[in-house]
Amino acid sequence: MENKSFVRFMIILAIGLSLWLFFPFLKSFFAALLLAIVISPVYRVVRQKVQTIRSVEPFSDVVSAGIVTLGLTLILFIPIAVFLSNLFNQPQNTIGMIRMLGDGIDTLSSRLPAFLSWLKDPMDNLLEIAKVHKDEILATLAAWFGSGVKSFMAMLAEMTMIVVFFFFLNWYGRSIALFFLPIIPLSRTMKREFLSHMMTTTAVVFYTFGGVMLAQGLAFGIFIAFFEGYNSLVLGFLTGFASIIPIVGTALIWVPVAINEYVHGHLFNAVVITVYSWAMMAFFIDNIVKLVILNFVNKTLSDGKNRMNEFVIFFAIVGGLATFGFWGFVFGPAIVAFILTTLRMIRRTRAKRLR
Repeated sequence: MENKSFVRFMIILAIGLSLWLFFPFLKSFFAALLLAIVISPVYRVVRQKVQTIRSVEPFSDVVSAGIVTLGLTLILFIPIAVFLSNLFNQPQNTIGMIRMLGDGIDTLSSRLPAFLSWLKDPMDNLLEIAKVHKDEILATLAAWFGSGVKSFMAMLAEMTMIVVFFFFLNWYGRSIALFFLPIIPLSRTMKREFLSHMMTTTAVVFYTFGGVMLAQGLAFGIFIAFFEGYNSLVLGFLTGFASIIPIVGTALIWVPVAINEYVHGHLFNAVVITVYSWAMMAFFIDNIVKLVILNFVNKTLSDGKNRMNEFVIFFAIVGGLATFGFWGFVFGPAIVAFILTTLRMIRRTRAKRLR
């Protein structure tokens, strides 16, 4: 009895010390772990191909890990590099758009159509208040911009750590699994079911929302290229990232663009941008296409077993983004999958005892 108590104490102490030591890297590590789980089928295929090459067969693990990590790096950093390149090489477009929007706000109320004339007085009052508190508003916007730049740089550093962890998890993944799995006091069937469900749920969310982000970015980037004065690559990139934000989503991008067209007298352009963006992105892609892809990927990967409800995944993503930021769209569903799988295991265990 004393021996068991001592072992438990040592296990708890080891876990506590590990969390204390590696606490700054836990978020990056678990993001890399989830990505490694999701991309494990691709890694296995690459490894099988590499093993057929005799000259590199002895180093197949590290070569395969390097190839998969290179692919992930390109997927993560090439869009960011293109975005930053276009942003800093042609800053006049972005600055010009901001200036035009600011210059046109004063005359916004006078451009309202007849059926919106009731908004003129409230808008004029708001503009007067804005002029009085101009300095405070500018200070707030500057603080937001500084916070955004800081968050973006932190995200880049975090992504770099994720790539490093991802490489080593793929390289030593099999050895790590063989070391830890026997320690877990569960049957092989439960371990296999648990890992399979975690992998399936995380993969469903990752592939689905990756596809939706790509679709949203392409849909708006290609569309806005037909209008003068906009950088389609920058706006397409921002639209793709904005698509994972709950409720507001892509409206963070297309609404300011439509307002910019309207305040400068391009009413037809503003209407076209608004109608297209709402119909194509805010409604069709963000609702119908997303659910269709989610349902298809869910069926394909889970074979109809232990599927997670699409709305549960949606609320898991909302909670994940609110708690963990950008990577919450992976963390949220993974945590919910962990909870649901644990509850299923407890339910089955109790059902067996009652028989």
